Amino acid sequence: MKLTRPDLDPAVEFTHPNVWQREQHPGWSRLRIGAREREIALILQLCQDFRGPFSVLYVLLASGRGRERARYRSQAAVGFEVLELFLYTFQEFFEQDGRHHLWVMAKSGEGQLAFDQHNILYAYGDLPRYEDRLEAAGFRPGPVETPTPHEHHCHARFDPKEDEIVAYWDWVQLPLQSTDDDGH
Repeated sequence: MKLTRPDLDPAVEFTHPNVWQREQHPGWSRLRIGAREREIALILQLCQDFRGPFSVLYVLLASGRGRERARYRSQAAVGFEVLELFLYTFQEFFEQDGRHHLWVMAKSGEGQLAFDQHNILYAYGDLPRYEDRLEAAGFRPGPVETPTPHEHHCHARFDPKEDEIVAYWDWVQLPLQSTDDDGH
């Protein structure tokens, strides 16, 4: 359980109802996607047609091991199969623990996907293609909102996964950016 609302049953995780909305900003646009479940599979589905290779950014916002809050950027670019193995290896941790954000970026510039601690996926790139894929997967246009107030949950049972991720690749450790606490 990653995210809950304190005004509801604390044993019930907050989930989004498989919706997406387009956000327009000066100079860029993106999709904001709220999936009910299986966000890692959705990330892979949305980036499977990218030429690749890919880079990964793991943003640690709270550590169960006393680590400094930081960004971890993969040094080496990886192919889709290596990305898929990494994401599925840590799928439960990414989807069920609220200590982090995850970015997947195509080095070709085709797109990038950010999965934040609020269970929201941000998609940058070919928005009409993403919209087609989402609609084919049963998503519909609609507001994607984070409840206020809400609580993030970091579970001690996932602390070993934090260790495994930090040891998984040769990462470049960078300081957090001001937008990291916002989730995007």
